[in-house]
Amino acid sequence: MHSQYFATIFLALVGIVLAGIAYFAPLGNTGVDGSLGALLALIGTVATALGAGLLSFASLSPRWRTLLLVLSVTAAVLTAIAGYFLLQFALAGVMAAAALAVVLGVFFNPRRSMA
Repeated sequence: MHSQYFATIFLALVGIVLAGIAYFAPLGNTGVDGSLGALLALIGTVATALGAGLLSFASLSPRWRTLLLVLSVTAAVLTAIAGYFLLQFALAGVMAAAALAVVLGVFFNPRRSMA
């Protein structure tokens, strides 16, 4: 288990809630409710959460781990851009933080010795 990606999972789950609110509009009209862009942002948040979950809990070869890291960062960055263009700034900020958390998770490996 790689606990350094738990922050990414949390941020992606928050992103799923924010994107779901934007798409399904349970609290009223969001201006983008039911649009294709909001649906793609929701799919991007789910993809980021799944990627971070696989990075945390699956035992992967270094090649697959690298590919999954690149895909997770790409999904998070593109979803942050989509959130910005959809005027969902909380979603954009959370997904930008998720992308940063994936990148920082590479450098903060708790199994690495300090000596």
